[in-house]
Amino acid sequence: MENAAYQVRHYLDLLRRGNRDDAFFGLIDPNPAVLDELIAAFKKETDVEVRAFLVEVVWQHRRPSTIPFLAAALYDPEPAVWREALDGLVTLAVPEALETLRAARRRPFTVQKEANELRDELEDAIEEAEEAAEEP
Repeated sequence: MENAAYQVRHYLDLLRRGNRDDAFFGLIDPNPAVLDELIAAFKKETDVEVRAFLVEVVWQHRRPSTIPFLAAALYDPEPAVWREALDGLVTLAVPEALETLRAARRRPFTVQKEANELRDELEDAIEEAEEAAEEP
């Protein structure tokens, strides 16, 4: 676990220094402990760009076990973060991901413009995920 924690810290430092590609590919790791560390880092992170990056890296692992994390990220107030969560759920396109997308229709907002924006993108995401789920 310590190795995974070190790995996440190291690559997030690279990201913060502007080396996004190396950070991204360094965190796409088959070690499942990396996912736990990425999610833990997300929960502590305050920088919106880093938070969105972490969501992207998590979903790029393409593991259905990350759906609860992506579901929670759909409720993030920052569009960059919830858009990454949408992308991940569409990519997974398993029944649990589709149900998560459908349930997000009930997400409350304080700003109507943001609500309309999410709902439009959400409907597109649901349609894409349904189509992907139907493919053999």
